Amino acid sequence: MFKKISTILIILCCSLTYTFALTSSQSEIEAANSLWNRWIINNHSDNPWKYNLNDNVLRQEIAAVARGVAGLDKKKICENEFLDVSANLPNDWACNNIEVLVDNDLISKNKTFRPEENITKSEAVAMLIKSIGFDFSYNPNGIWNWQEQVVLFASRNWLIENFTDYNTDATRWWVFKFADSTIKKDEEIKEQYKQWYYSDETL
Repeated sequence: MFKKISTILIILCCSLTYTFALTSSQSEIEAANSLWNRWIINNHSDNPWKYNLNDNVLRQEIAAVARGVAGLDKKKICENEFLDVSANLPNDWACNNIEVLVDNDLISKNKTFRPEENITKSEAVAMLIKSIGFDFSYNPNGIWNWQEQVVLFASRNWLIENFTDYNTDATRWWVFKFADSTIKKDEEIKEQYKQWYYSDETL
């Protein structure tokens, strides 16, 4: 009898925990689903836990998201542009996403890419706003460093709330929400421009 009661309590607690987690992160799940609807990430809408929303994002993973945000096809043949990225290292899918960003001037070509290191929030912002096409350029003579500049640019364009923990590792839910909001803001701007353009033609 005691075992049965314990089992029921465990099931009930797990059910309540799942419901609470799902509710508390509903906006994050919606952002993830929005990205898979655009073929940017894999579809886990039937089991949101597989999105691993609280995990940190690796640099090779943000490259895949950035490529999708930019609307670029994967590179067909890797040319080993980084010492630590090839057709086989660190994963066979990474090089196709990373090198295409170099080829389209979305990231700089350095000796290494550090694909399996976590990416920081400020690095993620810089990569994603450039991938979507926002005209940000770092001013080396400015009074703020590059992190302050890129976050300020993003917040002034209503892409994200301003933050100062620039070197904090980005989580998957944070990247998904930022990527989704950035795409939607870009679409909003383009739609407003289109309406302005056609209304101006009628004058």
